[in-house]
Amino acid sequence: MKPAGPAHDAGGRWRYVLLFAVQTIGALILFWNAIPHYRNILADPASFVARPATLLWALPAIALMQTGYWIRYRVRPPMPQFANALLGHVVHFLGRMGFVLATSLVGFVFITQKPGFRMPAARYAVFMAGLFSIFCYTQELERLGKNFVGPEKKSGE
Repeated sequence: MKPAGPAHDAGGRWRYVLLFAVQTIGALILFWNAIPHYRNILADPASFVARPATLLWALPAIALMQTGYWIRYRVRPPMPQFANALLGHVVHFLGRMGFVLATSLVGFVFITQKPGFRMPAARYAVFMAGLFSIFCYTQELERLGKNFVGPEKKSGE
Protein backbone atom coordinates (compact mmCIF):
# COMPACT_ATOMS: atom_id res chain seq x y z
CA MET A 1 0.00 0.00 0.00
CA LYS A 2 1.37 3.41 -0.94
CA PRO A 3 1.49 6.11 1.70
CA ALA A 4 -0.79 9.08 1.20
CA GLY A 5 0.11 12.65 1.85
CA PRO A 6 2.06 15.58 0.44
CA ALA A 7 5.43 13.78 0.27
CA HIS A 8 3.96 10.95 -1.82
CA ASP A 9 2.09 13.35 -4.11
CA ALA A 10 5.23 15.43 -4.71
CA GLY A 11 7.16 12.29 -5.67
CA GLY A 12 4.37 11.26 -8.00
CA ARG A 13 4.37 14.66 -9.68
CA TRP A 14 8.12 14.46 -10.22
CA ARG A 15 7.59 11.02 -11.72
CA TYR A 16 5.11 12.52 -14.18
CA VAL A 17 7.53 15.33 -15.08
CA LEU A 18 10.37 12.82 -15.58
CA LEU A 19 8.27 10.53 -17.80
CA PHE A 20 6.98 13.49 -19.80
CA ALA A 21 10.56 14.74 -20.20
CA VAL A 22 11.62 11.31 -21.54
CA GLN A 23 8.81 11.46 -24.12
CA THR A 24 9.69 15.04 -25.02
CA ILE A 25 13.37 14.24 -25.54
CA GLY A 26 12.37 11.40 -27.87
CA ALA A 27 9.99 13.68 -29.77
CA LEU A 28 12.62 16.41 -30.10
CA ILE A 29 15.16 13.92 -31.46
CA LEU A 30 12.60 12.60 -33.93
CA PHE A 31 11.43 16.03 -35.13
CA TRP A 32 14.93 17.57 -35.14
CA ASN A 33 16.21 14.87 -37.47
CA ALA A 34 13.07 14.01 -39.44
CA ILE A 35 12.05 17.50 -40.57
CA PRO A 36 15.23 18.24 -42.58
CA HIS A 37 15.11 14.67 -43.93
CA TYR A 38 11.48 15.21 -44.99
CA ARG A 39 12.31 18.55 -46.65
CA ASN A 40 15.10 16.92 -48.68
CA ILE A 41 12.77 14.15 -49.82
CA LEU A 42 10.09 16.67 -50.81
CA ALA A 43 12.64 18.64 -52.84
CA ASP A 44 13.91 15.53 -54.64
CA PRO A 45 12.02 12.27 -53.92
CA ALA A 46 14.47 10.24 -56.02
CA SER A 47 17.31 11.28 -53.71
CA PHE A 48 15.94 9.19 -50.83
CA VAL A 49 18.32 6.47 -49.72
CA ALA A 50 17.59 4.32 -46.68
CA ARG A 51 20.73 4.92 -44.62
CA PRO A 52 21.60 2.90 -41.51
CA ALA A 53 22.50 6.18 -39.75
CA THR A 54 18.82 7.15 -39.83
CA LEU A 55 18.03 4.21 -37.57
CA LEU A 56 20.66 5.43 -35.08
CA TRP A 57 18.46 8.38 -34.16
CA ALA A 58 15.01 7.07 -35.09
CA LEU A 59 14.97 3.88 -33.02
CA PRO A 60 16.24 5.44 -29.75
CA ALA A 61 13.80 8.35 -30.18
CA ILE A 62 10.91 5.93 -30.69
CA ALA A 63 12.06 3.86 -27.71
CA LEU A 64 12.21 6.94 -25.46
CA MET A 65 8.75 8.10 -26.51
CA GLN A 66 7.17 4.68 -26.11
CA THR A 67 8.89 3.91 -22.81
CA GLY A 68 7.91 7.23 -21.25
CA TYR A 69 4.34 7.00 -22.51
CA TRP A 70 3.59 3.43 -21.48
CA ILE A 71 5.21 3.71 -18.05
CA ARG A 72 3.18 6.88 -17.46
CA TYR A 73 0.08 5.09 -18.71
CA ARG A 74 0.64 2.12 -16.40
CA VAL A 75 1.79 3.99 -13.27
CA ARG A 76 -0.53 7.01 -13.73
CA PRO A 77 1.39 9.50 -11.60
CA PRO A 78 -0.53 12.66 -10.71
CA MET A 79 -0.26 15.47 -13.21
CA PRO A 80 1.16 18.83 -12.15
CA GLN A 81 -1.34 20.90 -10.21
CA PHE A 82 -0.86 24.05 -12.19
CA ALA A 83 -3.56 26.06 -13.89
CA ASN A 84 -2.87 28.42 -16.76
CA ALA A 85 -5.34 28.54 -19.62
CA LEU A 86 -2.92 30.17 -22.07
CA LEU A 87 -0.17 27.61 -21.40
CA GLY A 88 -2.75 24.82 -21.63
CA HIS A 89 -3.89 26.02 -25.02
CA VAL A 90 -0.31 26.40 -26.26
CA VAL A 91 0.54 22.83 -25.16
CA HIS A 92 -2.62 21.51 -26.79
CA PHE A 93 -1.79 23.47 -29.97
CA LEU A 94 1.73 22.00 -30.07
CA GLY A 95 0.23 18.53 -29.81
CA ARG A 96 -2.07 19.18 -32.73
CA MET A 97 0.72 20.68 -34.82
CA GLY A 98 2.92 17.66 -34.16
CA PHE A 99 0.20 15.40 -35.41
CA VAL A 100 -0.41 17.60 -38.46
CA LEU A 101 3.25 17.11 -39.35
CA ALA A 102 2.88 13.37 -38.86
CA THR A 103 -0.18 13.20 -41.08
CA SER A 104 1.61 15.15 -43.80
CA LEU A 105 4.28 12.45 -43.73
CA VAL A 106 1.59 9.79 -44.14
CA GLY A 107 0.20 11.72 -47.08
CA PHE A 108 3.58 11.86 -48.72
CA VAL A 109 4.62 8.25 -48.09
CA PHE A 110 1.33 6.43 -48.65
CA ILE A 111 -0.93 8.66 -50.72
CA THR A 112 1.05 10.77 -53.20
CA GLN A 113 3.70 8.19 -54.12
CA LYS A 114 6.09 10.62 -55.78
CA PRO A 115 8.00 9.21 -58.78
CA GLY A 116 11.42 7.98 -57.79
CA PHE A 117 10.60 7.61 -54.09
CA ARG A 118 11.29 4.10 -52.88
CA MET A 119 11.42 2.99 -49.27
CA PRO A 120 12.41 -0.55 -48.22
CA ALA A 121 9.59 -2.56 -46.60
CA ALA A 122 11.40 -2.76 -43.24
CA ARG A 123 11.56 1.04 -43.12
CA TYR A 124 7.78 1.20 -43.35
CA ALA A 125 7.66 -0.59 -39.99
CA VAL A 126 10.02 1.97 -38.44
CA PHE A 127 8.02 4.76 -40.07
CA MET A 128 4.76 3.43 -38.59
CA ALA A 129 6.38 2.99 -35.16
CA GLY A 130 7.51 6.61 -35.34
CA LEU A 131 4.03 7.78 -36.31
CA PHE A 132 2.49 5.79 -33.49
CA SER A 133 5.01 7.32 -31.08
CA ILE A 134 4.06 10.80 -32.26
CA PHE A 135 0.40 9.89 -31.81
CA CYS A 136 1.05 8.77 -28.22
CA TYR A 137 3.03 11.93 -27.52
CA THR A 138 0.30 14.16 -28.92
CA GLN A 139 -2.20 12.32 -26.72
CA GLU A 140 0.00 13.19 -23.75
CA LEU A 141 0.26 16.82 -24.83
CA GLU A 142 -3.52 17.01 -25.12
CA ARG A 143 -3.97 15.52 -21.63
CA LEU A 144 -1.43 17.94 -20.18
CA GLY A 145 -2.97 20.91 -22.01
CA LYS A 146 -6.44 20.04 -20.74
CA ASN A 147 -5.02 19.65 -17.24
CA PHE A 148 -3.49 23.14 -17.40
CA VAL A 149 -6.71 24.68 -18.73
CA GLY A 150 -8.84 22.96 -16.09
CA PRO A 151 -12.52 22.13 -16.33
CA GLU A 152 -14.68 24.43 -18.41
CA LYS A 153 -17.09 26.57 -16.48
CA LYS A 154 -20.73 26.45 -17.43
CA SER A 155 -22.33 29.71 -18.51
CA GLY A 156 -23.66 31.67 -15.56
CA GLU A 157 -20.96 30.50 -13.13
